[in-house]
Amino acid sequence: MNALYVRVSTDDQARKGYSLKDQIAACRNHLLAIDHTGIKEYVDDGYSGEYLERPALDKLRNDLQNGIIKIVAIYDPDRLSRNLTNQLIIAEEIEKTGAKITFVTGDYDSSPEGRLFFSMKGAISAYEKSKIRERTSRGRRAKAHQGKIISNAHPFGYDWDKKNSMYVINEEESKTIQFIYHLCIHQGYGSRRISLELARLGIVGKNNRPLSICTVSRILTKEMYYGQHYLFKQRTCKTGQNSREVKDNPPESWIPVIIPAIVTREMWESAQLQIQQNKKLATRNNKHNYLLRGLLHCALCGRSMTAYSRPAKRKNGSDKIYYYYSCISKESNTYTANGTSCQCRRIPVEDLEQAVWQCLVTLATSKDHLQEYIRTNANISYSEQITNLHTRQIKLQKKKNNTLRWYQENLIDSETVERELRNLNKELATIRLDISELTTIQEKTNQLATSPTDLITVKTFAEKRNVLLKLSYRIFAVRLNDSFEFYLEK
Repeated sequence: MNALYVRVSTDDQARKGYSLKDQIAACRNHLLAIDHTGIKEYVDDGYSGEYLERPALDKLRNDLQNGIIKIVAIYDPDRLSRNLTNQLIIAEEIEKTGAKITFVTGDYDSSPEGRLFFSMKGAISAYEKSKIRERTSRGRRAKAHQGKIISNAHPFGYDWDKKNSMYVINEEESKTIQFIYHLCIHQGYGSRRISLELARLGIVGKNNRPLSICTVSRILTKEMYYGQHYLFKQRTCKTGQNSREVKDNPPESWIPVIIPAIVTREMWESAQLQIQQNKKLATRNNKHNYLLRGLLHCALCGRSMTAYSRPAKRKNGSDKIYYYYSCISKESNTYTANGTSCQCRRIPVEDLEQAVWQCLVTLATSKDHLQEYIRTNANISYSEQITNLHTRQIKLQKKKNNTLRWYQENLIDSETVERELRNLNKELATIRLDISELTTIQEKTNQLATSPTDLITVKTFAEKRNVLLKLSYRIFAVRLNDSFEFYLEK
């Protein structure tokens, strides 16, 4: 039995016309010309030549091992594989079974000269593929630098302007997005609750199905909805014939593209603050009510403190459950500093909660004790700092727009514009982070304090919890020996 192996990928077919029909005909004629009949076809349709995991190739290799095949005809070495190492592996594997390999485009025998030419042909094929990939990547980046979207990702809220390679606002969907931001910012809803509310109201997405939690989450977190879109934030690497790995690119390699905004920058930033607050206060799987959950910080290292329970076995009777507040770096290696956890000891929940609440009640009834517990610095002008950062941000954004315009007018080359944009994006990212942090601190500082009456009259856990969430103070606690200490910070 003789065999012919043919392969085509979508790229090859479009670029070179390597159709399966033509390859099969050429391989059959080649075998018939050297008086070989009894031909079995092995066809891989739509498989990349970069990897060896292909159904027809696997079947061919099995038949070769079983001694069924005597001669294998292939149109060209790059149909076998575009990787030189893989080509040599398969060629050697075929020869070890006693079979012979023959190519339509050339006769590469087992002589040193033939093997050298075979290797050269494989190296040229691999080089050609790398050049095509590099040209494609360069073309995509050049298009992005012109302020155009490379491909339509079909984001909710936008339609596609194919002529200008740009997103345009879908008026109906944009109303839904603004409603989503309203529910998050003003109602404090998370993605899951928003998704359920939209489904209850009969609001659907592009596929006429209710918006999923993931879709709502993307709408609330993607910068594109306030007009700042980034291309090349990630890259996809093929790890096999049907497997891929997505990796994050460093921020300096991102390419910014301005698109029509559906919400304001201020709305987006407010949504991010609310999302962080929701994460912080999420009950998750807690079976116990923790009064200070999400509000407590370690006075030793500044990290958040987490609440948890620990069972203790007893000789007589059922196990007893102990509840503690503990520095998060002590409970999770992810938050350790250089592999070292915080030295703050665990604090019993009931003792700390009683002490903190009694302190607040005392403060509400007597202002004389205020300075003993509250550490504040009223001399900091957050508004001035934020204004200066915004001014700097506007200047950098103008510089970035000018750089892109100069590139479009061919006044600067692509290497220069990429270098300039990397530096500008880095500085802009730092400024955005600083503004977000200062805004958070300012909001907490300006937040209206709870009235003394609220602290004195509340009785239930829910009422106390509601009062604590309104406080403009941060609560810090630490325990290094048998006793613990805490203080409030404005």
